[in-house]
Amino acid sequence: ELMANHLAGKGFLVEDGAVRAGTGVGLTNLLRAGQKWLAAHRELVNRLNVFPVPDGDTGTNMLLTMRAAVAGAQNGAGQTAGAVAKATAEGALMGARGNSGVILSQFLEGLAAGLSDKVTFNAADFAGAIEQGAEQAYRSVTGPVEGTLLTVARAAGVAARQSALARPDLLRFWADMVDGVRAAQAATPDQLSLLRAAGVTDAGGQGLLFILEGGLKF
Repeated sequence: ELMANHLAGKGFLVEDGAVRAGTGVGLTNLLRAGQKWLAAHRELVNRLNVFPVPDGDTGTNMLLTMRAAVAGAQNGAGQTAGAVAKATAEGALMGARGNSGVILSQFLEGLAAGLSDKVTFNAADFAGAIEQGAEQAYRSVTGPVEGTLLTVARAAGVAARQSALARPDLLRFWADMVDGVRAAQAATPDQLSLLRAAGVTDAGGQGLLFILEGGLKF
């Protein structure tokens, strides 16, 4: 309840101790928190980077993309959730770096499409947007490979949908979604032999996990 009351001052609508909806300001704060949490773990993500080539820059590229996305979101601050999501996607698209950054920008593009007509968003709204984000990311890649950022993004949608049906509280919903993403990320070596041979999980998937996990850190 203390956390819910804290979020009431961060752009979220709280009723009876539960977080019922988020505003455009709330979405901006979620994105900013995700960017900060990724920034704190950038080098860890870089060290995981072995697929598709071991160039050690996935964390950096995803962070630069998220910074551009957040800059876009801040330009839409105070507007509807849909307007903020659109500005976020536009910022990410313009600032995308590397393969992982481009996929992340496409994920955010799909997310924006899912929230396009929303003044505020609830758990079900956000679950649908996450699902659209994963679909958009898959469509953006020729010959998508499982055990990557794409797989983890899709798992986010699955976990979000399951939680939204059972938990209308956005705070609990977000924690459930992150748990689902964490499990999917841990399983990436089972799907991609290159990761298994290197003894690592997927760098892009880990980057997305940190971005979503950040939503629980502010």
